[in-house]
Amino acid sequence: MKRLVIFGIGQIAEVAQYLFAEDSEFAFSGFTVDGDYCDRSEHLGFPVVPFEEVTDRFPPDDFSIFVAMGYGAVNKQRTAKVAEVRAKGYQLASYTSSRAWLWKGFEAEPNTMIMEHNTIQPYVTIGENTILWSGNHVGHHTQIGKNVFIASHAVISGSVVVGENSFIGVNATLRDNIVLGRECVVGAGALVLADAPDKTVFPGQATEASRVPSDRLRSI
Repeated sequence: MKRLVIFGIGQIAEVAQYLFAEDSEFAFSGFTVDGDYCDRSEHLGFPVVPFEEVTDRFPPDDFSIFVAMGYGAVNKQRTAKVAEVRAKGYQLASYTSSRAWLWKGFEAEPNTMIMEHNTIQPYVTIGENTILWSGNHVGHHTQIGKNVFIASHAVISGSVVVGENSFIGVNATLRDNIVLGRECVVGAGALVLADAPDKTVFPGQATEASRVPSDRLRSI
């Protein structure tokens, strides 16, 4: 059985640890984090090792690493850490949920995480170091670049291109046959209907709160 170390001790790392332990071919062995943030020697019952010392405790010939970080700086923080892990000689692990629907020819790239109830239609490609949280739809012939983060229940229609280091928020929708540039941010619930250049931001629109308090509502 393959042995795994996860970089990170935050909530994303905790979720990743659970998924790998319960639904993968990996045997989980421990966490690693940069020395400046290594404030404990154990987490969830497993050892935590400073990243500067990880090769001594978990040699790269015997262990793989998954970098469990969020989308900070449009995913550049996670991208940089993936490069550091590679420089230490590690293979990068990936996780694909047994409860996701994937087309037969799909192959997961290094440091990808595809959670439950994602639908990945035929001829979709997903670049390395990309995270798909639960419940997304990715339409046929779509190309998702490297270092992307897609939150839950986004709909990406057919033949869409999503540029590297982009972020797509909860319940966002991208229509078919459009190109989203690099480092774009699509906010929660946003609707994208046309091509967008690099670094475009589509803010999510919040529902305005009613001036009527809940104890004065008659229909609930």
